Amino acid sequence: MALTQADLIFPSQSLSLSSTLSSTLSSLKRSALSIHNRLSSIAQDSSFVLSVAEAYGLPLIANERCGGWYIPPEMKRESCYFKSTDGHVGEWAFSLRRLNLRVLDVVEGSGGCVIVDSTRRGKSMPDALSKTIPIWCCVVNRAVFGERYELYTPPNAVSESERVQIESRVDGFVKQFLEICKPDIELMRRKLRKPLRPIWVTQASSLPLSPPVFEDFCPIVLCTASRRVHGGEASEGGYIQGAADDQEAWACGLTSKVFWENKDQMLSTNAEDLPGLIEELMKNEKGEEAIPILLKPTQTLYISSSQNVDIEQYDAIVSCTPDQLTTTNPDFVKTKTYLQLNCTTGKLGSRDLRTQLVHLPTFFETLPIEIGNILICDPTPAGNDLAVGAALVILCLYTDDNGKISNRPVRRKIDKTFIKQRLTWITTSSPLLNPSRATLQSVNAFLMPDLSASVKPPLDMPTTELLFRTPTPPILNGSLLNGNTPSAAYTSTSRRSAKPTNTSTNTLFHNLQNEHNPWTFTRTLASTLPTHPSGTVTGVATFTPLTLPTSLSSVYTSAALYAEEGEFVTTNNLRFTAKRKYIYLLRKEAEGGEGGSPYIAVHFHEEDKECGIGGLFVEMGDVERKGGGGGWEAGNRERHLCGKDLYAASWRFGGGMVNAGDGEGGEGRGRWWEVRYDVKGPKKDYVSETRYTI
Repeated sequence: MALTQADLIFPSQSLSLSSTLSSTLSSLKRSALSIHNRLSSIAQDSSFVLSVAEAYGLPLIANERCGGWYIPPEMKRESCYFKSTDGHVGEWAFSLRRLNLRVLDVVEGSGGCVIVDSTRRGKSMPDALSKTIPIWCCVVNRAVFGERYELYTPPNAVSESERVQIESRVDGFVKQFLEICKPDIELMRRKLRKPLRPIWVTQASSLPLSPPVFEDFCPIVLCTASRRVHGGEASEGGYIQGAADDQEAWACGLTSKVFWENKDQMLSTNAEDLPGLIEELMKNEKGEEAIPILLKPTQTLYISSSQNVDIEQYDAIVSCTPDQLTTTNPDFVKTKTYLQLNCTTGKLGSRDLRTQLVHLPTFFETLPIEIGNILICDPTPAGNDLAVGAALVILCLYTDDNGKISNRPVRRKIDKTFIKQRLTWITTSSPLLNPSRATLQSVNAFLMPDLSASVKPPLDMPTTELLFRTPTPPILNGSLLNGNTPSAAYTSTSRRSAKPTNTSTNTLFHNLQNEHNPWTFTRTLASTLPTHPSGTVTGVATFTPLTLPTSLSSVYTSAALYAEEGEFVTTNNLRFTAKRKYIYLLRKEAEGGEGGSPYIAVHFHEEDKECGIGGLFVEMGDVERKGGGGGWEAGNRERHLCGKDLYAASWRFGGGMVNAGDGEGGEGRGRWWEVRYDVKGPKKDYVSETRYTI
């Protein structure tokens, strides 16, 4: 039979059919992953979870947030926060932020526990259960009992090769736990009495007919709530593996608490009507009164949500909120010592916190000696972000090692290790108190100010906008000397500056280098703005010679890495660790013309750049002899902008830095040098003076 036009399938028709098929498959997948199917799957899996708890006779702990959906609220003894990412291949870790030591309280009372979690299609159990918690058990065992307890992992989910690789890191995890977190080992030993041992249970496992007795260890039963699905969701009759995972993507604002309170009604509602029911239920859900959490070992510092918080029992209140505090009794705010750190919500709030924390010391030091109860709050459900950041600052600055809080700073060195130690006080008080990375970065920036970062130009600012091509007059003893109307002292014959030579700068650069004999320095910072503290920095600095790459050898003669470390003590006696690095470069003599002498250029240090040479910070002008005293001076070649702030620099050097014959005697002689920065602008207004000696 001959073909007709109707028998032919043209490309446009083919594409239309393909598009229709794709649309149909997508629609089927969305239907299979509907909210109704998810809630039905959660309810099914919950029955299995409850049967596991009954079979082992142990209380249930939810590995939040996924695990919490599978446990009716009245059956949940505790929550924990073990991340699957800490069990990913090659990324194995023992989290110092999520110690989860409250699990030990449950183990102490019941002899063990069942930890519940789930995972989506494709895996038999989540990495949190197969690796993260086993690592935690092994670290706790070795820390508490001091013996080399074996790392146990499920052989059907973790290969022997991977297990051995993980175990090789455990001793390092134990060392970090003991040195940084400084746990109370005696208290932990009283709680445990026997080592922890993980046991894995899935829906494919056989459960004991009666609760077993474990003589040699405390069982940590790791229960994967969902059964494993090998095909697509559409082939499972509506069942979804790991249905509770990633609740933001499917729950439409529903919480596990509201689900369990209205489970029967929700499961009997048609799928198409369920989103409307959820919206109605959540509208009618009354906000619970905030429950403040005591930060142990203190007896007076609390963290809470700012929503519906009752402040009657607190003497001092700090709210990290965009608006003045609203409480269950607003009139009380007028009778309390109150500070608002004006922070927006979300990630921008963490950025705001960085600038707002500067107000906390001033407020805190106005409190009475016997402070009483202190409340720190923010808009999050448990006060678990910005409030944690503010509380962490108080624990670092005003709290002694026993948890007693004073209105005066405690003298101590503050570094990252110390901040982590204090953070463990917070995270062990409640697993809910787990701040964002951005908030912790803001706290670190406040407690450990990087003094070099404060003068670093924005990366997106064009180089041509960073410099003024106007020579800067020298700055001596705090006064600018106008180059057009020189001071009489500088026009007299006896004080006229000597003509610079090519060798003076070369000799100076060589004499700065002291890799094995550090400079001792003292720096004073006098700031007129509260956002930049005043104080004194004392420490040591080194110049380490660097090998210049070939690409730079035609421009520069020598290079050295300047690195300093010291302690910054503010005028109100706060103490911080201060570190910074620069690259010093000796630029070759230019060919012909004015300004042809070699000079020293100072660049920011950036690890990812060639030889660590980042953007230009400042260039030193000609090094000239100061009349009569034997010393030498230099100003910057050009004033420069960092952001919108104008920097001017000047240097003074002992005679021994440039001329070997001037190494002894007199203020101007010897081996010493000074640098001064005068900074003026909308964001900074300070003077920095540093003196280096050997």
